Amino acid sequence: MRIIDSPIPWAVAGILIGFFLGVTSLSVWLLALGFGVFIIYLQIHGPAEQHSEGRLFASGPVLMVFWVLGFVIKDVI
Repeated sequence: MRIIDSPIPWAVAGILIGFFLGVTSLSVWLLALGFGVFIIYLQIHGPAEQHSEGRLFASGPVLMVFWVLGFVIKDVI
């Protein structure tokens, strides 16, 4: 569970989806599913704690930013 607390796996998932699928309906559906999982994970994780709140909440925006970065890299290459 500790690895999911980090934004790094969310960033990897976002960049892979963006790079390999680009801006397609499947990509957007996977991103929406990812955000749904993110919200459910936050609810399961429980109340925010001072030492872990930032890393937990950062995962959602990181997913979106790295998805955009993935399809930008794909288009540049």
